[in-house]
Amino acid sequence: MPALKDHHSSDTTKLLFVGDSGAGKTGALASLAAAGYKVRILDLDNGVDVLRDLLTSGRYAKDAVNNVDYVTITEPMKNQGGKLVPARASVWQRTTGMLAEWKDGDTNLGSITTWDSKSVLVIDSLTMLSDAALSYILAMNGRLGQHPHQADWGLAQALVENLLRMLYDESVKCNVIINCHIKPMGDDSGPERYYPNTLGKALPPKVGRYFNSVLLAQSSGRGQNLKRQIFTTSQGTIECKNTAPSKVQPSYPLESGLADYFAAVRN
Repeated sequence: MPALKDHHSSDTTKLLFVGDSGAGKTGALASLAAAGYKVRILDLDNGVDVLRDLLTSGRYAKDAVNNVDYVTITEPMKNQGGKLVPARASVWQRTTGMLAEWKDGDTNLGSITTWDSKSVLVIDSLTMLSDAALSYILAMNGRLGQHPHQADWGLAQALVENLLRMLYDESVKCNVIINCHIKPMGDDSGPERYYPNTLGKALPPKVGRYFNSVLLAQSSGRGQNLKRQIFTTSQGTIECKNTAPSKVQPSYPLESGLADYFAAVRN
């Protein structure tokens, strides 16, 4: 029986990183690269340009940019009856294929199950991955570009949840960060709350259970007064959690926050 002091959460972080678009989730990864982690990004939002700018701006060590590998995976669009729809549904399969074998050109990093605790798998973002799962189901049923049936939603939600379950499993020894936008949900039974922006109404409240950390990126102010922070504790109607409440700060500056958090939760 393993000792509690040796629990894998002291070495490996499985993190859901939520926030509005523009809050700085992608750029925050720069601090991990600067801290020596090997950051490997599945870029479904086509947004790693901001990370390159930060890592080559002089704010971080010059060689930090060499610690980042990325693969951009997006879907081409076509005009169908005056509406833009996916030309095909390949993002889901390409993404899951990269998890099984990270191969891009001459680079082959193997399966994520072979990566260690100095590696960080990033999926940016869960929102786009969820859309890809739904497109995959629609394509399988010969309805790509059409309005989903009720059964399509359920099948796509199951795909996403099973992937989260796989990443959560202890066989995945590397760190995992999944960026996700947030969406309000509520009904007459209570106040509106914010959840990860994924498919339907049943899945969003369940997403957090597959992560030992849920952090929030949030900005306030404008112009020269703009302040971006990473929060480790719940903020209003957005629930957060962390693995070491006695060690971590309630918030960190965005520029160093992820590296600060990783350092705090490790023994």
